[in-house]
Amino acid sequence: MRYFVVLSLLLVVLYANKVVTAEDVYAIYKSKGIKAVEDYLIKEFQAKEIAKAKETKAKELKVEKKERVVLKSLDDITPKEAQSKDFWSKYLKDKNVQYGYYENLNTLLICEKEKKRLEVYKNGEDGIKFVKAHDVIVGKNGDKLKEGDLKTPVGVYEITRRFKPSDQFYGPLAFSLSYPNVYDKLRGKNGNGIWIHGSPLDGGPRGESSKGCIVMDNPIITSLDTEIDPKSALTIIGEDEIPKTSKESLAIILSEFYKWQHAWKGHDANKYLAFYSDNFIRFDGMKKSDFSKMKKRIFSKKEKKEIKFKDVNISPYPSLDGRKLFKISFYEIYKSNSFKYNGEKELYVELKKDKLLILAER
Repeated sequence: MRYFVVLSLLLVVLYANKVVTAEDVYAIYKSKGIKAVEDYLIKEFQAKEIAKAKETKAKELKVEKKERVVLKSLDDITPKEAQSKDFWSKYLKDKNVQYGYYENLNTLLICEKEKKRLEVYKNGEDGIKFVKAHDVIVGKNGDKLKEGDLKTPVGVYEITRRFKPSDQFYGPLAFSLSYPNVYDKLRGKNGNGIWIHGSPLDGGPRGESSKGCIVMDNPIITSLDTEIDPKSALTIIGEDEIPKTSKESLAIILSEFYKWQHAWKGHDANKYLAFYSDNFIRFDGMKKSDFSKMKKRIFSKKEKKEIKFKDVNISPYPSLDGRKLFKISFYEIYKSNSFKYNGEKELYVELKKDKLLILAER
């Protein structure tokens, strides 16, 4: 009895959806029997469900595509969109930005000194994706301030080169970091030779801390070499856990960043200079007062200029005093009748009460 009830239900569903007709079922029953009818109805029901699932998925993808902002390049967005927090909030909605926003980066390394751990992330269209974690040895506690203090610096650094050390003590392979960066130098920090490297090839003792470098066992650094692209890699080093970056913070930073660009393009000196902290220092040591005079003089000429940004990367910049600091790097294309510049640029900024303040610039 139960058998016929199930069969009847299948028939009702398929008939209601105009998948089969009574004539079809009767013809099969007459020629092949009730078992053939069962096989036929099950097959038709499964086909109907698969088609229904595909149709539902297609509708979901259509809605998702409509809701999600697709950004192929910076040229695709209008100045109004670029300055809109809401635009960037929608764009970042489905991206993993816990350690920053990257338009031109292959590999991100996260090192938390207290945990003695280095994590490898790959960057893609949906943001960063965790690859692997490695145990490491680091220097003494605290931020590096000067040569010989045996501390590992806290900050954001590029890998400047991959090389084989001449001294076996540093293992089979090393990656040099860009310490001290511009922000470090402007704060009086010094020292050099901060590497990610291996352990002594002769198997000699290493100790529980390094002289300031990030040190790995040799099999681990050999593995790391296959996981990263040193020509497109960034290393963020924190004393303890590196604070996660929220999508809201990044939406604010990106909209403020393009408002800064808009003020620059429009010769609006007051709005432009309002983005600079009172404690701003340029890469060459120029402070805000002299920088403001220079910019006002240039802006007063009302010279027509073209300013484009691309390959924008925004990294959280670890801070021991709890401030919300970030490093913004990008490629700038500047063209006017009197001056042309195409090249890399860096801003070190603080996000304070939803306002972007530039602390240093190169």
